[in-house]
Amino acid sequence: MPGNRKARRTRGAPPLETSLAEMRALAHPLRLRLIEVFAEAPRTTKQVADLLGEPPTRLYHHVAALERAGLLRLTETRQNRGATEKWYTVALRAVGRVSPRSSPGAPPRDRAAKRAVAMTVLEQARQEVLAAMQRRGEEPALLSRMVIATSPDRIPALRRRLHDVARDITREFACDAGDGAEKSVERWALTMTFAPVGRLHR
Repeated sequence: MPGNRKARRTRGAPPLETSLAEMRALAHPLRLRLIEVFAEAPRTTKQVADLLGEPPTRLYHHVAALERAGLLRLTETRQNRGATEKWYTVALRAVGRVSPRSSPGAPPRDRAAKRAVAMTVLEQARQEVLAAMQRRGEEPALLSRMVIATSPDRIPALRRRLHDVARDITREFACDAGDGAEKSVERWALTMTFAPVGRLHR
């Protein structure tokens, strides 16, 4: 029945359809950080390099790779003291969530690319938590893990709920990070996983 098909399509959070080129471009911790910073406001590569404490020369080819993959787009060019500044922003369909799920018939390179992105995100989170634990006198990082035991038919609703919480946090705490606001901005990363850990046999 059409009504039932529609209900099934809207259960759970929507998986992100990400191309193989996008996956490959994101499977690098520095490129992941570039996407995060460019997502805040249009910026030049030099501005992003200053924010990340990296030399601009190290970022140019990463920015070019992200642009080729369709994750960054050039918004404008400006002339500044004889040099051309290129301003980039994140493309509308750029990655905010990555679903590591691959269909059983997916090519091995597709599955490998999704695994690489997932491992990049998790490794980045691990490094950030470890670095935060070494700092003293600052707001501590939060690390939490729980295992939820429930019936399979409730999982889609829980997945949707987590998706909505992440979306609402993003909207509520979005800030104007451009035009002089950098000094008052403190960046925190939220990494969320929701994955099966096996069934209990009773």
